[in-house]
Amino acid sequence: MAIIAQDQYVELEYRLHLDNGEWVRGSDQETATLTFVAGCGELLPGLERRLWGLQEGDAVEFVVPAGEAFGAYDPELIQEWSRKAFPPEMELQPGQQVLPANLPFPPEFPLRVKEVGEDKVILDLNHPFSGHDLNYAVRVVAVRPATPEELGPRKQCQSCCEEMTAGT
Repeated sequence: MAIIAQDQYVELEYRLHLDNGEWVRGSDQETATLTFVAGCGELLPGLERRLWGLQEGDAVEFVVPAGEAFGAYDPELIQEWSRKAFPPEMELQPGQQVLPANLPFPPEFPLRVKEVGEDKVILDLNHPFSGHDLNYAVRVVAVRPATPEELGPRKQCQSCCEEMTAGT
């Protein structure tokens, strides 16, 4: 029976909730599905490390601590922005998630509005899950060698890169 290792295609059923009890994926009643190729950088390293070596049919529960997930909450990531960074017709409310138009970088996740003033907006640039431990309940549904078609798009995968450059 195949185990989760480098270049294995994996299908999981899982539930994920934060340490405060908030469900992120799945719930008490239902699971979410996740597929990935192991070792290709598609998952949080702290999550993938805990899956390595499991095999089809295994069911486990574990916690990925905040430090191995999205890091500690950083108060220095609370920033004051000009109201001009947002469309004038946009009604901003505390707690709202936004994607400002004039960012020098593409955001990986929406930013959260903390306060709204006449000329300024206070934004929280922390990842929404920063400071939270991630609680997983996982069942491994399938593990098999990934096909060349599944490996091809995953260029950051070391063995995939070696395989592709060996053919040139």
